[in-house]
Amino acid sequence: MTGKWQLKDHEAERQLFNRRLTVAGIFVFFLFAALIAKIVNLQVSQYEYFSARSDRNRLHSQYVAPARGLIFDRNGQLLADNQPIFNLSVTREQAGDMNVMLDNLRGLIGLTDDEIEQFRNRLRRNRVPFSSVPLRYVLSEADRSTIAVNSHRLPGIAIEPQFVRQYPLGALTAHSVGYVSEINREELDNMSEAVRENYGGTNHIGKSGVERTYEDLLHGKVGYEIVEKNNRGQVMRVLDRTDPIAGKNISLTIDAALQIAAEKALGDYRGAVVAIDPATGGILAMVSKPGFDPNLFVTGISSKDYKVLVEDNINTPLFDRTTNPYPPGSTVKPFLGLAGLNYGLVDYDFAIEDPGYFRLPGVSYRWGDYTLRTAIGGGHGHTDLRKAIYQSCDTFFYDLGNRMGIDSIHEFMSLFGFGQNFASDIAYARTGVLPSRDWKMETRGEPWYPGDTVNTSIGQGYMWATPLQLATATAIIANKGKVMQPHLLSAIENVPFEQEIANPVPDVMVKDPDYWRYIEEAMTMVVHRPFSDTFRDYGTAFEAIAMADRKMPYKMAGKSGSAQVVGISQSVLKSDDIVVSDLNKDHGLFISFAPAQNSEIAPQIAIAVIVENGEHGSSVAGPVAKEIIDEYLLNILQIDFASHPNADNLISQVDD
Repeated sequence: MTGKWQLKDHEAERQLFNRRLTVAGIFVFFLFAALIAKIVNLQVSQYEYFSARSDRNRLHSQYVAPARGLIFDRNGQLLADNQPIFNLSVTREQAGDMNVMLDNLRGLIGLTDDEIEQFRNRLRRNRVPFSSVPLRYVLSEADRSTIAVNSHRLPGIAIEPQFVRQYPLGALTAHSVGYVSEINREELDNMSEAVRENYGGTNHIGKSGVERTYEDLLHGKVGYEIVEKNNRGQVMRVLDRTDPIAGKNISLTIDAALQIAAEKALGDYRGAVVAIDPATGGILAMVSKPGFDPNLFVTGISSKDYKVLVEDNINTPLFDRTTNPYPPGSTVKPFLGLAGLNYGLVDYDFAIEDPGYFRLPGVSYRWGDYTLRTAIGGGHGHTDLRKAIYQSCDTFFYDLGNRMGIDSIHEFMSLFGFGQNFASDIAYARTGVLPSRDWKMETRGEPWYPGDTVNTSIGQGYMWATPLQLATATAIIANKGKVMQPHLLSAIENVPFEQEIANPVPDVMVKDPDYWRYIEEAMTMVVHRPFSDTFRDYGTAFEAIAMADRKMPYKMAGKSGSAQVVGISQSVLKSDDIVVSDLNKDHGLFISFAPAQNSEIAPQIAIAVIVENGEHGSSVAGPVAKEIIDEYLLNILQIDFASHPNADNLISQVDD
């Protein structure tokens, strides 16, 4: 029995248990030792390192955008304001799967494909880690509530307040004041490191007009702040802050009331108006119509809205008509006439007998001159320089231009800013074309022909000028040769601004100062020369302006012009059997200054008007200029012409 059944060995089991317990104890000891060592390492040896990493996850340094400077008109009316909005912003590093996040937002607030595309573009140019990128501007109150309720599902999403640009006059100042929009990749790459740093907290930059020209003044200086964020990227508190320096407020020479009046005067026409104060060169109005709403661009214009603007090939709202050139037509005649006097090619007694056409010696081609006498066979008859201006006699200027030659024409016309940009702070304005022999050879590879001079002498052919140039040249005549370079900036922070001009333009000097009086008188007769018994010998704009308002309290000097769009003969234009498209009709132009021929009140306004496809400068563009001048002299400046001697007998007896 004892050999088969062995009793349990308790001693052996105890020894085995003790050995196992010892091994387990040693193992646990070393585990605790390792844990303690790790804790000591983290809490003591690497405390500085992990503390800094923790702070980087919790604390963030971010830019603080400066408030953009405001833009006022000359009377303190806001032309560009800052409007508070709430943006939906995303911090890329905290948002997780971007596609999932965008899909969630699409369902919550109706995020559009266009918004997503613009957001991805912003992400590509974002350059600062942990900085927020706008996803949607101008969140509605309902959308803000939806985002707040679902914030636990949206890591890295935040609602941030921001000031954005707002233009109270909308399309009225779209081209002159311009607009801001988001900085693009090309603009960012062209910035120096210091400038790029200054735009760290800014998504917008001036794109056109005054906003672009004076970007350095308006932008300000970026600030910085240290903030504490939670794990969803939401700012919990601000720990430190360096305040930004706001951009400077600026005032322009533009008069908002006149700007509104100019837009209204153009009515349904496409066209442009530039009005200048001859005494200072300050631009009073600068209207291109039709315009566009610049507010659309501030927070990112949609593809649909932008397509509407760029594909409107008739109205071309993005095209700035004030700074782009047109053929000036007969508006150049006062300047060419003054050149003829100055060079001794004509005098006050010189006259021609106008047969209604002009021919170069040895050339059979006739340059025609449409007149009121054409129907009975003849031109303007006996015509001196004054009549050639107020009746707009082409034949007289064909002859004068041919005798003067293109070299003298180019030399004298350049003194008035043709072919140049005299404006001191409108660098984007085009220079047009004041043709010359060298210009034609360089651009066309052809020599200059006498026929080219004939066309140039009436503002056609190769000659092009902007409304800004025409208004500038008109102001120089109003100033009797004194050149005040056009400008838009009037004051910075209410301190008058004196423009430092690197290359000031010299005054226009003529041999006899009386020439200025003669040209002013001729231009005044364009408006105020009444009917006569001889072939209705009156100013081209008399019917449309002076006769239409027989109680005009002031005189205005002017000159009409028609710029030919396409080569359509007058017979075709007058035919009842042929319909000429409105888009093929001539442009109507009118330049003017007022008051004219007034010994007590110097000219207060010089203006250039172009009405696209308006056909007639006198009957269409002239009344537009008159309406704008009325507004400025009578309502804005409130000049009491009745108290001045020149107020009486402004218009001679009308022969009804």
